[in-house]
Amino acid sequence: MKIHAVRVLLLLVLAISLTGARKSPYGPHDKAAYMNSVIIDFLRPGLNIQISSGSIAADGTITVVYTVADPQNLPLDINGVYTPGPLSIRYVAAYIPKSQSQFVAYTTTTTNGAATGMVTIAGTDSGGVLSQLDSGKYQYVFKTKAPSGFDASATTRIGVYGTRNMSAFGIPNNYSTAVYTFVPNGASVTQVRDIVRTTACNGCHDQLSAHGGGRRAVELCIMCHTPQSVDPRTGNPVDFKVFIHKLHMGSQLPSVIAGKPYVVNNVDFSTVVFPADPRRCEMCHDQKSGALQAGNYLTKPSAAACGSCHDDVNFATGQNHPGGPQPSDNLCANCHIPQGEIDFDASIKGTHVIPADSAMLNGLQITLKKIDNGMAGQKPVVTFSLLDKSGAPLAPSKLSNLSFTMA
Repeated sequence: MKIHAVRVLLLLVLAISLTGARKSPYGPHDKAAYMNSVIIDFLRPGLNIQISSGSIAADGTITVVYTVADPQNLPLDINGVYTPGPLSIRYVAAYIPKSQSQFVAYTTTTTNGAATGMVTIAGTDSGGVLSQLDSGKYQYVFKTKAPSGFDASATTRIGVYGTRNMSAFGIPNNYSTAVYTFVPNGASVTQVRDIVRTTACNGCHDQLSAHGGGRRAVELCIMCHTPQSVDPRTGNPVDFKVFIHKLHMGSQLPSVIAGKPYVVNNVDFSTVVFPADPRRCEMCHDQKSGALQAGNYLTKPSAAACGSCHDDVNFATGQNHPGGPQPSDNLCANCHIPQGEIDFDASIKGTHVIPADSAMLNGLQITLKKIDNGMAGQKPVVTFSLLDKSGAPLAPSKLSNLSFTMA
Protein backbone atom coordinates (compact mmCIF):
# COMPACT_ATOMS: atom_id res chain seq x y z
CA MET A 1 0.00 0.00 0.00
CA LYS A 2 2.80 2.37 0.87
CA ILE A 3 4.59 1.67 -2.44
CA HIS A 4 1.34 2.21 -4.37
CA ALA A 5 0.72 5.50 -2.55
CA VAL A 6 4.24 6.70 -3.38
CA ARG A 7 3.70 5.85 -7.05
CA VAL A 8 0.43 7.77 -7.15
CA LEU A 9 2.07 10.74 -5.46
CA LEU A 10 4.95 10.69 -7.97
CA LEU A 11 2.50 10.55 -10.88
CA LEU A 12 0.57 13.49 -9.48
CA VAL A 13 3.75 15.52 -8.99
CA LEU A 14 4.87 14.66 -12.54
CA ALA A 15 1.49 15.64 -14.00
CA ILE A 16 1.48 18.94 -12.12
CA SER A 17 5.07 19.63 -13.18
CA LEU A 18 4.30 18.98 -16.84
CA THR A 19 1.18 21.13 -16.69
CA GLY A 20 3.13 23.97 -15.11
CA ALA A 21 5.97 23.62 -17.59
CA ARG A 22 3.68 24.06 -20.58
CA LYS A 23 3.84 27.75 -21.33
CA SER A 24 0.95 29.10 -23.36
CA PRO A 25 1.93 30.92 -26.56
CA TYR A 26 -1.15 33.13 -26.21
CA GLY A 27 -1.16 36.44 -24.38
CA PRO A 28 -3.95 38.46 -22.78
CA HIS A 29 -4.80 40.08 -26.13
CA ASP A 30 -5.44 36.71 -27.80
CA LYS A 31 -8.94 35.25 -27.78
CA ALA A 32 -7.35 31.80 -27.74
CA ALA A 33 -6.06 32.48 -24.22
CA TYR A 34 -9.63 32.32 -22.92
CA MET A 35 -11.00 29.41 -24.96
CA ASN A 36 -11.47 25.79 -23.92
CA SER A 37 -8.12 23.98 -23.94
CA VAL A 38 -9.56 21.03 -25.90
CA ILE A 39 -10.64 23.33 -28.72
CA ILE A 40 -7.32 25.17 -28.67
CA ASP A 41 -5.38 21.90 -28.78
CA PHE A 42 -7.30 21.04 -31.95
CA LEU A 43 -7.12 24.44 -33.66
CA ARG A 44 -3.63 25.41 -32.47
CA PRO A 45 -4.18 29.07 -33.51
CA GLY A 46 -1.16 31.04 -34.65
CA LEU A 47 1.19 31.27 -37.59
CA ASN A 48 4.96 31.24 -37.82
CA ILE A 49 6.70 31.63 -41.18
CA GLN A 50 10.41 30.84 -41.39
CA ILE A 51 12.47 31.23 -44.58
CA SER A 52 15.21 28.61 -44.93
CA SER A 53 16.72 29.72 -48.26
CA GLY A 54 16.46 32.20 -51.10
CA SER A 55 18.24 32.40 -54.42
CA ILE A 56 18.41 34.05 -57.84
CA ALA A 57 19.60 31.83 -60.68
CA ALA A 58 21.77 33.07 -63.55
CA ASP A 59 18.67 33.50 -65.73
CA GLY A 60 17.03 35.72 -63.06
CA THR A 61 14.71 33.07 -61.59
CA ILE A 62 13.90 33.95 -57.97
CA THR A 63 13.19 31.08 -55.57
CA VAL A 64 12.34 30.92 -51.88
CA VAL A 65 11.95 27.92 -49.57
CA TYR A 66 10.04 28.39 -46.32
CA THR A 67 8.07 26.60 -43.62
CA VAL A 68 4.72 27.38 -42.05
CA ALA A 69 3.98 26.20 -38.52
CA ASP A 70 1.77 26.84 -35.51
CA PRO A 71 3.07 28.22 -32.17
CA GLN A 72 4.05 24.69 -31.11
CA ASN A 73 6.22 24.44 -34.26
CA LEU A 74 3.93 21.79 -35.75
CA PRO A 75 3.58 22.04 -39.56
CA LEU A 76 0.58 23.62 -41.20
CA ASP A 77 -1.12 22.82 -44.50
CA ILE A 78 -1.39 25.92 -46.71
CA ASN A 79 -4.70 24.69 -48.15
CA GLY A 80 -6.22 24.14 -44.71
CA VAL A 81 -7.19 20.53 -45.51
CA TYR A 82 -5.07 18.67 -42.96
CA THR A 83 -4.81 21.49 -40.41
CA PRO A 84 -7.46 24.07 -39.49
CA GLY A 85 -7.41 27.38 -41.37
CA PRO A 86 -6.22 27.90 -44.96
CA LEU A 87 -3.23 30.20 -45.52
CA SER A 88 -2.87 33.10 -47.93
CA ILE A 89 0.81 33.79 -48.67
CA ARG A 90 2.39 36.78 -50.46
CA TYR A 91 5.91 37.22 -51.81
CA VAL A 92 8.17 40.25 -52.37
CA ALA A 93 11.74 40.51 -53.71
CA ALA A 94 14.04 43.55 -53.70
CA TYR A 95 17.70 44.56 -53.81
CA ILE A 96 19.96 47.47 -52.83
CA PRO A 97 21.74 48.89 -55.91
CA LYS A 98 25.40 49.72 -55.68
CA SER A 99 26.13 53.25 -54.38
CA GLN A 100 22.57 53.44 -53.00
CA SER A 101 21.23 52.81 -49.52
CA GLN A 102 17.59 51.81 -50.03
CA PHE A 103 15.88 48.80 -51.53
CA VAL A 104 14.45 48.73 -55.04
CA ALA A 105 11.72 46.15 -55.60
CA TYR A 106 12.02 43.49 -58.29
CA THR A 107 8.33 42.75 -57.76
CA THR A 108 6.31 45.65 -59.10
CA THR A 109 2.84 46.45 -60.36
CA THR A 110 1.48 49.03 -62.77
CA THR A 111 -1.44 51.20 -61.79
CA ASN A 112 -3.25 54.25 -63.06
CA GLY A 113 -3.86 57.14 -60.68
CA ALA A 114 -5.54 60.51 -60.86
CA ALA A 115 -2.36 62.33 -59.80
CA THR A 116 0.28 60.26 -61.58
CA GLY A 117 -1.32 58.64 -64.59
CA MET A 118 0.14 55.22 -65.36
CA VAL A 119 2.92 54.47 -62.88
CA THR A 120 4.99 51.47 -61.77
CA ILE A 121 5.24 50.91 -58.03
CA ALA A 122 6.54 48.18 -55.70
CA GLY A 123 4.18 45.30 -55.06
CA THR A 124 3.86 41.54 -54.55
CA ASP A 125 4.49 38.69 -56.95
CA SER A 126 1.63 36.62 -58.35
CA GLY A 127 1.33 33.72 -60.75
CA GLY A 128 4.48 31.94 -59.57
CA VAL A 129 4.81 28.19 -58.99
CA LEU A 130 4.20 26.84 -55.47
CA SER A 131 5.20 23.29 -54.60
CA GLN A 132 5.22 21.33 -51.35
CA LEU A 133 8.57 19.81 -50.39
CA ASP A 134 7.59 18.27 -47.06
CA SER A 135 5.00 18.62 -44.33
CA GLY A 136 4.75 22.37 -43.74
CA LYS A 137 7.69 23.07 -46.10
CA TYR A 138 7.10 24.85 -49.41
CA GLN A 139 8.99 26.24 -52.36
CA TYR A 140 7.83 29.23 -54.37
CA VAL A 141 9.32 30.18 -57.74
CA PHE A 142 8.51 33.79 -58.57
CA LYS A 143 6.85 34.67 -61.85
CA THR A 144 8.86 37.91 -61.69
CA LYS A 145 12.45 37.49 -62.80
CA ALA A 146 15.45 39.66 -62.02
CA PRO A 147 16.25 41.54 -65.26
CA SER A 148 18.97 40.45 -67.63
CA GLY A 149 22.33 41.60 -66.32
CA PHE A 150 21.10 41.90 -62.72
CA ASP A 151 23.79 42.53 -60.14
CA ALA A 152 24.49 39.17 -58.46
CA SER A 153 26.71 40.93 -55.90
CA ALA A 154 23.95 43.20 -54.58
CA THR A 155 22.27 42.74 -51.23
CA THR A 156 18.97 41.01 -51.99
CA ARG A 157 15.97 40.35 -49.78
CA ILE A 158 12.96 38.10 -50.15
CA GLY A 159 9.91 38.78 -48.01
CA VAL A 160 7.14 36.29 -47.25
CA TYR A 161 4.05 37.23 -45.28
CA GLY A 162 0.84 35.35 -44.72
CA THR A 163 -2.60 35.15 -43.18
CA ARG A 164 -4.15 32.07 -41.59
CA ASN A 165 -7.92 32.38 -41.97
CA MET A 166 -9.54 31.29 -38.71
CA SER A 167 -12.89 33.03 -39.21
CA ALA A 168 -14.72 29.68 -39.57
CA PHE A 169 -13.83 28.95 -35.94
CA GLY A 170 -14.90 32.30 -34.52
CA ILE A 171 -11.43 33.56 -33.69
CA PRO A 172 -9.31 36.29 -35.29
CA ASN A 173 -7.03 35.50 -38.22
CA ASN A 174 -3.35 34.84 -37.58
CA TYR A 175 -0.49 36.68 -39.30
CA SER A 176 3.24 36.27 -39.75
CA THR A 177 6.06 38.00 -41.61
CA ALA A 178 9.54 36.75 -42.50
CA VAL A 179 12.45 38.11 -44.54
CA TYR A 180 15.61 36.49 -45.89
CA THR A 181 18.61 38.64 -46.85
CA PHE A 182 21.42 37.28 -49.01
CA VAL A 183 23.79 37.97 -51.90
CA PRO A 184 22.98 35.91 -55.03
CA ASN A 185 26.63 35.12 -55.81
CA GLY A 186 27.07 33.60 -52.35
CA ALA A 187 29.13 36.42 -50.83
CA SER A 188 28.47 37.72 -47.33
CA VAL A 189 25.97 40.53 -46.84
CA THR A 190 27.87 43.76 -46.21
CA GLN A 191 25.55 46.43 -47.59
CA VAL A 192 22.53 46.74 -45.27
CA ARG A 193 19.46 48.84 -44.60
CA ASP A 194 18.93 48.54 -40.83
CA ILE A 195 17.88 51.89 -39.34
CA VAL A 196 14.72 51.20 -37.31
CA ARG A 197 13.75 47.82 -35.87
CA THR A 198 10.22 46.46 -35.49
CA THR A 199 10.73 46.32 -31.72
CA ALA A 200 10.92 50.13 -31.66
CA CYS A 201 7.57 50.37 -33.46
CA ASN A 202 6.03 47.82 -31.11
CA GLY A 203 6.85 50.10 -28.20
CA CYS A 204 3.65 51.90 -29.18
CA HIS A 205 1.87 49.74 -31.75
CA ASP A 206 2.16 46.38 -29.96
CA GLN A 207 1.65 44.67 -32.46
CA LEU A 208 2.78 46.58 -35.54
CA SER A 209 0.36 45.69 -38.34
CA ALA A 210 -0.44 47.33 -41.64
CA HIS A 211 -2.64 46.83 -44.70
CA GLY A 212 -5.22 44.86 -42.73
CA GLY A 213 -2.74 43.30 -40.32
CA GLY A 214 -0.62 41.04 -42.52
CA ARG A 215 2.55 43.14 -42.70
CA ARG A 216 4.20 43.00 -39.30
CA ALA A 217 7.85 43.90 -39.71
CA VAL A 218 9.73 47.06 -40.69
CA GLU A 219 12.21 44.77 -42.45
CA LEU A 220 9.39 43.92 -44.89
CA CYS A 221 7.90 47.44 -45.09
CA ILE A 222 11.09 48.96 -46.47
CA MET A 223 11.03 46.55 -49.42
CA CYS A 224 7.93 48.23 -50.90
CA HIS A 225 8.03 51.67 -49.28
CA THR A 226 10.93 52.74 -51.45
CA PRO A 227 11.68 55.94 -53.42
CA GLN A 228 10.33 54.20 -56.55
CA SER A 229 6.77 54.19 -55.18
CA VAL A 230 4.16 56.95 -54.83
CA ASP A 231 0.47 57.10 -54.02
CA PRO A 232 -1.09 57.23 -57.49
CA ARG A 233 -4.19 59.01 -56.15
CA THR A 234 -2.36 62.01 -54.69
CA GLY A 235 1.23 61.76 -55.92
CA ASN A 236 2.46 61.75 -52.32
CA PRO A 237 5.60 59.63 -51.87
CA VAL A 238 5.30 56.45 -49.81
CA ASP A 239 9.08 56.18 -49.39
CA PHE A 240 9.46 54.92 -45.81
CA LYS A 241 11.68 57.73 -44.50
CA VAL A 242 9.20 60.31 -45.83
CA PHE A 243 5.89 58.55 -45.28
CA ILE A 244 6.49 57.42 -41.69
CA HIS A 245 7.73 60.84 -40.56
CA LYS A 246 4.77 62.60 -42.16
CA LEU A 247 2.03 60.30 -40.90
CA HIS A 248 3.38 60.46 -37.32
CA MET A 249 3.57 64.27 -37.52
CA GLY A 250 0.00 64.28 -38.85
CA SER A 251 -1.84 67.26 -37.38
CA GLN A 252 1.45 69.02 -36.62
CA LEU A 253 2.68 69.10 -40.22
CA PRO A 254 3.13 72.72 -41.35
CA SER A 255 1.21 71.87 -44.54
CA VAL A 256 -1.72 70.48 -42.52
CA ILE A 257 -1.72 73.52 -40.21
CA ALA A 258 -1.83 75.66 -43.36
CA GLY A 259 -4.98 73.83 -44.45
CA LYS A 260 -3.78 71.04 -46.79
CA PRO A 261 -4.79 67.53 -45.65
CA TYR A 262 -2.19 64.78 -45.75
CA VAL A 263 -3.80 61.84 -47.56
CA VAL A 264 -2.21 58.57 -48.70
CA ASN A 265 -4.13 55.61 -50.15
CA ASN A 266 -7.43 57.32 -49.37
CA VAL A 267 -6.53 57.61 -45.68
CA ASP A 268 -6.41 61.08 -44.14
CA PHE A 269 -3.60 61.29 -41.59
CA SER A 270 -4.22 64.96 -40.87
CA THR A 271 -5.77 64.26 -37.46
CA VAL A 272 -2.96 62.01 -36.16
CA VAL A 273 -1.43 63.14 -32.86
CA PHE A 274 1.82 61.37 -31.98
CA PRO A 275 1.63 60.21 -28.32
CA ALA A 276 5.12 61.57 -27.68
CA ASP A 277 6.48 64.91 -28.84
CA PRO A 278 7.71 64.33 -32.44
CA ARG A 279 10.98 65.98 -31.43
CA ARG A 280 11.76 62.90 -29.36
CA CYS A 281 13.41 61.24 -32.35
CA GLU A 282 14.73 58.30 -30.34
CA MET A 283 11.22 57.06 -29.62
CA CYS A 284 11.58 55.45 -33.07
CA HIS A 285 15.31 55.78 -33.71
CA ASP A 286 16.04 53.70 -30.63
CA GLN A 287 19.80 53.66 -30.05
CA LYS A 288 19.48 50.47 -27.97
CA SER A 289 17.45 48.52 -30.53
CA GLY A 290 20.47 46.79 -32.04
CA ALA A 291 19.86 48.32 -35.48
CA LEU A 292 23.21 48.60 -37.23
CA GLN A 293 22.40 52.06 -38.62
CA ALA A 294 20.39 53.40 -35.68
CA GLY A 295 22.58 56.52 -35.64
CA ASN A 296 21.83 57.48 -39.26
CA TYR A 297 19.34 60.12 -38.19
CA LEU A 298 22.22 61.92 -36.46
CA THR A 299 24.88 61.52 -39.12
CA LYS A 300 23.04 61.48 -42.47
CA PRO A 301 20.59 64.40 -42.65
CA SER A 302 18.82 64.75 -45.99
CA ALA A 303 16.25 66.98 -47.65
CA ALA A 304 13.85 64.05 -48.03
CA ALA A 305 13.98 62.96 -44.38
CA CYS A 306 14.09 66.43 -42.82
CA GLY A 307 11.64 67.91 -45.31
CA SER A 308 9.09 65.23 -44.51
CA CYS A 309 8.38 66.87 -41.13
CA HIS A 310 9.48 70.40 -42.05
CA ASP A 311 7.39 70.36 -45.20
CA ASP A 312 7.17 74.15 -45.44
CA VAL A 313 10.89 74.24 -46.34
CA ASN A 314 11.93 74.33 -49.97
CA PHE A 315 15.54 73.20 -49.99
CA ALA A 316 15.94 73.86 -53.72
CA THR A 317 15.03 77.57 -53.45
CA GLY A 318 16.06 78.08 -49.84
CA GLN A 319 12.57 79.16 -48.74
CA ASN A 320 12.30 78.88 -44.92
CA HIS A 321 15.82 77.44 -44.77
CA PRO A 322 18.32 79.74 -43.00
CA GLY A 323 21.17 77.95 -44.77
CA GLY A 324 19.87 79.03 -48.18
CA PRO A 325 19.39 76.81 -51.25
CA GLN A 326 20.70 73.24 -51.05
CA PRO A 327 20.78 71.55 -54.49
CA SER A 328 21.86 68.24 -52.90
CA ASP A 329 22.40 66.58 -49.51
CA ASN A 330 26.19 66.83 -49.76
CA LEU A 331 26.58 69.79 -47.40
CA CYS A 332 23.76 69.09 -44.91
CA ALA A 333 26.02 67.42 -42.33
CA ASN A 334 28.40 70.40 -42.32
CA CYS A 335 25.92 72.54 -40.37
CA HIS A 336 23.67 69.84 -38.97
CA ILE A 337 26.20 67.90 -36.91
CA PRO A 338 24.91 65.24 -34.47
CA GLN A 339 25.15 67.43 -31.36
CA GLY A 340 26.47 70.92 -30.69
CA GLU A 341 27.54 72.72 -27.53
CA ILE A 342 24.24 74.39 -26.64
CA ASP A 343 20.54 73.67 -26.96
CA PHE A 344 18.55 75.01 -29.92
CA ASP A 345 21.56 75.23 -32.21
CA ALA A 346 21.64 73.80 -35.76
CA SER A 347 22.78 70.33 -34.66
CA ILE A 348 20.38 67.40 -35.03
CA LYS A 349 19.89 66.99 -31.27
CA GLY A 350 20.01 70.72 -30.61
CA THR A 351 17.29 71.64 -33.06
CA HIS A 352 15.00 68.95 -31.65
CA VAL A 353 15.34 69.95 -27.98
CA ILE A 354 11.97 70.24 -26.26
CA PRO A 355 12.01 73.52 -24.29
CA ALA A 356 10.93 71.85 -21.05
CA ASP A 357 13.93 69.50 -21.35
CA SER A 358 16.49 72.21 -22.03
CA ALA A 359 19.76 72.07 -20.15
CA MET A 360 19.54 75.87 -19.96
CA LEU A 361 16.75 75.61 -17.39
CA ASN A 362 17.69 75.75 -13.72
CA GLY A 363 15.72 72.59 -13.05
CA LEU A 364 13.78 71.58 -9.94
CA GLN A 365 14.30 68.79 -7.43
CA ILE A 366 11.68 68.24 -4.73
CA THR A 367 12.49 65.82 -1.91
CA LEU A 368 10.05 64.88 0.86
CA LYS A 369 12.23 64.61 3.99
CA LYS A 370 9.68 63.50 6.59
CA ILE A 371 6.03 63.72 7.60
CA ASP A 372 5.01 64.45 11.21
CA ASN A 373 1.57 64.19 12.83
CA GLY A 374 0.51 61.40 10.49
CA MET A 375 -2.01 59.77 12.84
CA ALA A 376 -5.78 59.92 12.48
CA GLY A 377 -7.24 63.26 13.62
CA GLN A 378 -3.91 65.09 13.31
CA LYS A 379 -2.78 67.67 10.78
CA PRO A 380 0.24 66.28 8.92
CA VAL A 381 3.33 68.46 8.69
CA VAL A 382 5.59 67.91 5.68
CA THR A 383 9.28 68.72 5.72
CA PHE A 384 10.74 69.01 2.23
CA SER A 385 13.59 70.53 0.26
CA LEU A 386 13.63 72.54 -2.96
CA LEU A 387 16.82 72.45 -5.01
CA ASP A 388 17.79 73.31 -8.56
CA LYS A 389 19.63 70.78 -10.71
CA SER A 390 22.99 72.01 -9.40
CA GLY A 391 21.92 71.31 -5.81
CA ALA A 392 21.52 74.96 -4.85
CA PRO A 393 18.49 75.75 -2.63
CA LEU A 394 15.40 77.42 -4.11
CA ALA A 395 12.97 79.62 -2.21
CA PRO A 396 9.28 78.65 -2.57
CA SER A 397 8.66 82.20 -3.82
CA LYS A 398 10.66 81.29 -6.95
CA LEU A 399 8.03 78.73 -7.98
CA SER A 400 4.87 79.62 -9.88
CA ASN A 401 2.92 77.08 -7.80
CA LEU A 402 3.52 74.49 -5.09
CA SER A 403 0.86 71.94 -4.14
CA PHE A 404 0.54 69.00 -1.75
CA THR A 405 -1.81 66.05 -2.02
CA MET A 406 -2.66 63.49 0.64
CA ALA A 407 -4.57 60.29 -0.07
